[in-house]
Amino acid sequence: MRKTLLFAASLFMLAACAPKNQKTNTGDEPTSIIWIEDKPGVNMQPNKLYPEVPDSIWNSLGLQEGIPSSMSCFLLRTEGKTILLDAGLGAPFSQLPSKLKEMGVAPEELQLIYITHLHSDHIGGLLKEGQTAFPNAHLYVNRIEAEAWKAMEGDKSQLAKNVLEAYKERLHLFEAGDTLEGGVRSIAAYGHTPGHTLFQKDSILVIADLIHGAALQLKYPEYGPTYDMDAESARQSRLRILEYARQNRLTIYGMHLPDPGYVNIAD
Repeated sequence: MRKTLLFAASLFMLAACAPKNQKTNTGDEPTSIIWIEDKPGVNMQPNKLYPEVPDSIWNSLGLQEGIPSSMSCFLLRTEGKTILLDAGLGAPFSQLPSKLKEMGVAPEELQLIYITHLHSDHIGGLLKEGQTAFPNAHLYVNRIEAEAWKAMEGDKSQLAKNVLEAYKERLHLFEAGDTLEGGVRSIAAYGHTPGHTLFQKDSILVIADLIHGAALQLKYPEYGPTYDMDAESARQSRLRILEYARQNRLTIYGMHLPDPGYVNIAD
């Protein structure tokens, strides 16, 4: 069964012309979310990451040379809280530290970090020379996600284990559905990883890695990349969440959406 959501390319054009600092009103306190491009420049995903997609689709979408993407995270300010949503790769090219500095957020002042999942491009920036890059921050991770990575064997899980150990004194394991500080709701979207989690505040929905190649998956959400650890669960999560966002007219923010990092969902 294929469920196709028709998202016109004009949505991307509309988003590209809009400001990257989006605001909503929550009582007396405005809520803002800022896209932080951790890896600079356009990132093109190769088509081979989606081995099930036929050539006819690539041709119809004009994506024969690959799919525009990004490696990003977000800074959410709401209810007097400053919250970092994921922390990038922590590579030499990573722009997160300089971007936070530009916004007046010192590493030692940051208090809250919410992690969508424990892949390296989302948690590498949490460590600096093996130590906590944000020495006073409280780290929030889905319990299922944390336990799954702790139980994994091999080198691929080592970074996750190192991060969980380094932040253990200020580590908070939450359950999907919990509302975290700042009135941020956590939403299960399992499949990409065992405890892959989204975060919602008002009309803002941070979808993490629910979508890797937006130009393909917004129109054909049934197709997923080889990065998904449980492909069928990820597919079901993608279909469910995109429909939820459409029905509730949410703006989706993704760690791999191309510039400007978000898309407005509309009927």
